[in-house]
Amino acid sequence: QIDRRVKDKRELSSLLMGSDEGSALKMRPGSDVSFNRGEELQKLDVRRQRINLWVIGLALLGVAIAILENELLWHNRNIPVMSFQLIKVLNSSITVFLFYMILQYYSVEFELLEVSGKTVMGTTYLQAFILSGLLRPFFVEVLVIMIHPLPFVNYIVHVWGLDTYCAYSSDGFLTVFMMLRLYTYTPRIIAEASGLRNEKTRLIGLMNNVDISYHFIGKAMLRDSLLTLLYLFVMSVATLAYAMLVFERPIGPDTNLDLMENSVWLIIITMTTVGYGDIYPQTPMGRQVAVIAALLAVVLVALAVGAVTDRLTLSRDESKVLEFIENIRNKQERKIAAAKMLQHGWRAYHGQMAKRGHKGGRLVDESGVPENSILNEPLFYKAALQYAQMRAESVNGISTDVALTVTENSVGIRRVQAQMEELEKKMTDMHNMIKTAVLGGASTKSTKW
Repeated sequence: QIDRRVKDKRELSSLLMGSDEGSALKMRPGSDVSFNRGEELQKLDVRRQRINLWVIGLALLGVAIAILENELLWHNRNIPVMSFQLIKVLNSSITVFLFYMILQYYSVEFELLEVSGKTVMGTTYLQAFILSGLLRPFFVEVLVIMIHPLPFVNYIVHVWGLDTYCAYSSDGFLTVFMMLRLYTYTPRIIAEASGLRNEKTRLIGLMNNVDISYHFIGKAMLRDSLLTLLYLFVMSVATLAYAMLVFERPIGPDTNLDLMENSVWLIIITMTTVGYGDIYPQTPMGRQVAVIAALLAVVLVALAVGAVTDRLTLSRDESKVLEFIENIRNKQERKIAAAKMLQHGWRAYHGQMAKRGHKGGRLVDESGVPENSILNEPLFYKAALQYAQMRAESVNGISTDVALTVTENSVGIRRVQAQMEELEKKMTDMHNMIKTAVLGGASTKSTKW
């Protein structure tokens, strides 16, 4: 049956990739049922999404059950009882079912590649699966989900370092490493929440030679969605804070990190590079968690800065419009400044005329400026200086006065034309001088000869 299934798949793929690929319907050899490539991709993609949701849900459920069992064991002074073993049996059963769903998931992924024509023909099913590139992520995922507290297995993990001895239960140690499931399935959670991975986007990617993978969707969401960055930050704080709690509380009352809120505080302060120093890890494993938090914060902060900068950056059209609006506002301000200058100048002129009538003469100071000049009036001088500064600043901007712009451009063009005519005239004069000198020298020589 397996060989027949593999043969049918090879025939189906060969039929889909044949010379009649442009037709919508294909007939499977030995069957009267028509086959549509788009419909098959849609069915497989719906099945893949359903299985993927099961995989994510089971993985998260296993982590939650492991945390529950570990906390119950800690409050029972690390003394295992039968109820705790039953919880671990339940967790192991969920892990086995999760392994089965992972097998189903990669089987559907391989079928999608087959229907899309991205598998190697003429080989066995196992060889085609290996060559498809799915074997490595399959083994990595299986290794990650296999980390969980085993039923009826309890031992003590001894850690020495920093003049400190710590004894951890095996369940607590394995529960911390089960947090790797969250980081493993985060790309899938982001992809399923975004809705960017379906049969339509897959076909668009095939036409443009782009693989709509979890990596591609993750990059797109991290660039365009601040909620994705917030989710990564919250998930990192929660997982690292719980790991800090598990690794620090065995040293007893010498630490404040036996409370979850203190661990969350330490992780946030470490990731934001503040570091008050009021709380700090004292165990080797706790300090390793702090180092991981600091390194992870570098990546998250860089992503956050890039996303915020991208949103605050104005486009070319927006920049032009904003500059145009600012120039209109500056033009109104220049008009007001000019009106103030004229107003103060008129008042100063009338004041100086009144003073000249009383004094009956025109006095001049040491700088040569008449004393009754309006330039000696501080209000007019200040208004004139302000207008001159605003006028100078407007030269580098975009002019909003159409008539003035046309006039300035016409004057500039005429100036350039006059310069070009003058340059041509000079070139003609030089050419005539050179020609006269050459011809005159030649005639002189010929006369001598």
